[in-house]
Amino acid sequence: MMSDWGEDEYTENEGQPSAAADPPRSPGRVFGLDIGGLAGEYVDAAVKASVRKQINNVATSAVDEALTEEMLESLRERAVQAAVAAVTEQVEANDAAEEGQDDEGEAEPEETLYFGSVDEFVREYLRNVYRRAINGRSRVWAARWWEYDEAVIRLEALWRSWEHLRMDPSTGMSVWWRDHADHHMAVLLDPDGPFSSAADADENKSKKGQPLPYAAPPEGLFPDQRQVHETKDGVAREEEPEPPVEEWPG
Repeated sequence: MMSDWGEDEYTENEGQPSAAADPPRSPGRVFGLDIGGLAGEYVDAAVKASVRKQINNVATSAVDEALTEEMLESLRERAVQAAVAAVTEQVEANDAAEEGQDDEGEAEPEETLYFGSVDEFVREYLRNVYRRAINGRSRVWAARWWEYDEAVIRLEALWRSWEHLRMDPSTGMSVWWRDHADHHMAVLLDPDGPFSSAADADENKSKKGQPLPYAAPPEGLFPDQRQVHETKDGVAREEEPEPPVEEWPG
């Protein structure tokens, strides 16, 4: 080929990149990935999976042949024994933990009565805190309140509820006044209530600010409940004094 400068030399590889500009690629690599290596890994994984499958098949077959009815029954018994032992161990552990908590914590005080009877409650507490003017017209009361069955039942309820609610240091007394005392006392003091027949007697009247009239009941009518105990048959009885020790002549 000729040019203005003379004859140009033309070679067969002219216009193609030289070997020095583009080094030859390594066999088995595409975009920087080792195709040959990856293929080998996949082949190895496939072989291993096939081998494991064959081993599992052989093991399963061997186990099926070895699991006779006698061996299955033995395995069931062992499983039951193991389950019972595990449950027993857990229950014993829970019991021990609860006992430990009880030992560490402070023992709760046993609930006891503050007043031993409804009579003591009326005499020492109720008649003194529930002071009202009793004139036999707008309000009535009976000093011998223990002669009226309805009054005894209501006053017993007031006493028992007071003993229970006094253990609540927050709202116990408020609940007692609102739900018990004011309710029952309104009925007892009503001129048409259980004391209506006692309205005219002088012993049943009191002036403003004085305690409610009171007369002591017959002795033994209301025994002190703090001095009774539960016998084996579950009946509450008064504690009997111990018999005197007899001295035999020497």
